Amino acid sequence: MIAAFIAYMQHRKATTAKAETVQAKQETKAVVSYFTPGDDSVTVAPAELPPRSYKMSDQTKRWLTFDHPAEEQEMLLRQVAEAESEGLAAYTITVPSAWYDIEYGLIKGSGKPGDY
Repeated sequence: MIAAFIAYMQHRKATTAKAETVQAKQETKAVVSYFTPGDDSVTVAPAELPPRSYKMSDQTKRWLTFDHPAEEQEMLLRQVAEAESEGLAAYTITVPSAWYDIEYGLIKGSGKPGDY
């Protein structure tokens, strides 16, 4: 009887793991389809995006802060960290000398105050 119970629990655990794997693959496919140019099968972003899709890389952070005074560098990085902690995919950050539109961790646009 104990052996039957153990076999049942192992079968249940394997079935649950398989279902979770299938669900994870479907979620991954939806995210990849959303970001693939020309693939219109997913037109609305999945409810939860994986962090790597909206987090800024270290190289982009270096580019973002290049040639800014130390105070502005700190302000820019703080604003990026706040937006990422909220899981934002698109946002605008500003410092006294510039503004940046960020989308999915990349610099989409930038300018100086008063530029349009």
